[in-house]
Amino acid sequence: MTRQLKSLIKIPVIALYLSVFSQAGYAEDADYAAEGERRAKIAGKSLLGAPAPKIKMMDIDGRTIDLAQIYGEKPVYLKFWATWCGPCREQMQGFEEIYKKYGDQVQVVAINVGISDDLESVTEFRKKMGLTMPITIDNGELARAFRLRVTPQHVLIDKKGELAYFGHKDDLALHQALESVVAEKPAGKPLNNPDLALNDEGYKVGDSAQDVTFSTIDEQSLSFKFNAPDSKKVAVVFFAPWCEWYLEETEPKTSKACAQVRELLESKPKSTDVQWVTVSSNLWTSLADLKDYRKSYANTPPIVFDDDGELFKQFGVNQIPTITVIEPNGVISLKSSIQDEDFDTALHTISSFK
Repeated sequence: MTRQLKSLIKIPVIALYLSVFSQAGYAEDADYAAEGERRAKIAGKSLLGAPAPKIKMMDIDGRTIDLAQIYGEKPVYLKFWATWCGPCREQMQGFEEIYKKYGDQVQVVAINVGISDDLESVTEFRKKMGLTMPITIDNGELARAFRLRVTPQHVLIDKKGELAYFGHKDDLALHQALESVVAEKPAGKPLNNPDLALNDEGYKVGDSAQDVTFSTIDEQSLSFKFNAPDSKKVAVVFFAPWCEWYLEETEPKTSKACAQVRELLESKPKSTDVQWVTVSSNLWTSLADLKDYRKSYANTPPIVFDDDGELFKQFGVNQIPTITVIEPNGVISLKSSIQDEDFDTALHTISSFK
């Protein structure tokens, strides 16, 4: 109870939603599940009826899944999830039952979001849960393509190859949508679905960054120009406001790293030779959530909300926290995430910045 009360004081309502599920189980009729459903619906609203992108993905067993070959013949069910996500865990048995029920009638793919997960953790989770459906691990591209905003997030693509359903809950609406896309007649070929490339790695160490302008959650503009007489070193920290407390039990290593980075940033003086900026993930995050977060941690550097995921894409980031340092000449001199072996060294490096 103490942790829950602390959460109520320190974090916005969505934090309570996730905290309740991680400790007390996933109640489908809870107001918090409804909030997840609302966010998923909003994310997918403008995509409904649009042709789904043609994607080739490889599952964790090395098999290629080419959705372009499936569109027009049978529907596709994509479920975004993570091993550390409480509602995802609660839904997994039902997800496995759906996969077995529909068999070859539906192409099912479980898309692990890749945040604080890797092949080892996903493979272990699959074995523990007895999962048999195809599983792939995202690098952030699929999340951007299908506007991932919550976990779990369901995406249904009908037999016309069009986006037909977005949701969060495993409820009657999801099952009715599944029955509807299964009952359709195949559209046949050819279909004019757009291509989606999955090989954009973003900035790497040694690359030269372009001048960039950020817009903070206060609608203030932060412009960073490189190779100019007054250029400074720029340190960009990618984070999520729920990382510390929500992952405390399910992914403690990442939770600790998020806390270390936050505490380090809070210790930095406002006047410095380094320009600091934090960029928030759009997963389970809104502008209002970030403003509430700042009330709790007022000494953090300027916060930027990456609502469309383009900054994470540009910098090649799919982990939280990730630290990227750009030298005054625009060269990326450091890029490290919690999944990299040099992360502790990266923390030590930025802690020395004056």
